[in-house]
Amino acid sequence: MPVPFPDYEGEITRIARRNMADVVPLIEERDEETLRKIKNFADRFGFSLKVVLDEICARPVLQAVFAKEPGRQGTHEKLAASFIKKIPHVSAFGVLGKNKYVVVQGGVMLRKDARKSGTADRAKSLDFTWKLGDFEFYASHKYTKEGGGAQDNQYEDLKGFIEAANASNRRFTIFLAMADGPYYETMDTGAGVSRLQRLKDLANRRNVFAVSSYDLEAFLKDFAAKIAP
Repeated sequence: MPVPFPDYEGEITRIARRNMADVVPLIEERDEETLRKIKNFADRFGFSLKVVLDEICARPVLQAVFAKEPGRQGTHEKLAASFIKKIPHVSAFGVLGKNKYVVVQGGVMLRKDARKSGTADRAKSLDFTWKLGDFEFYASHKYTKEGGGAQDNQYEDLKGFIEAANASNRRFTIFLAMADGPYYETMDTGAGVSRLQRLKDLANRRNVFAVSSYDLEAFLKDFAAKIAP
């Protein structure tokens, strides 16, 4: 049976509602971060802090305004990680930590070493690693719902990741650009294809590939079959 695909938007909604429900208890507990956010709001618009606090406690809509943002809690990364490590043939799965490991000119190194070598400006972050047989996989994962600003930058980051990984001549290392979310199904007007297809076209398809999580289990199953003795 296939591993269930991550329900990114459903989980974001569930976490958002939990975070909304936490706002009043956090106020009652005098949580510093929550109270600082509310005080900044009150000062900006000239309200008294007590008035704003009373309004928030009485109105769920305002509780939603001051709830923690789910997208900043690593939700997409956690869902992707949970999904990947359940896929058959995947072993030694690991989360590499935000901006800790990078790929530069086909090589994998710590970001601090990339800085020392003067190559940090060309380094692209790695999110996950795992093994399949004798092969080691490194993945850069993005979930992007819609375009604009930082979201477009995520697309450019995956392009840069593919460019950096394409230079690899490591026989038993595979790099994956994982592009999830509706944004990657929309058209790259300059290329005349979807953004996901554009990423696939940029990858060398020898040891660098672009996939969505929808395709990942089938991709790894085919890969395992090809390397089977």
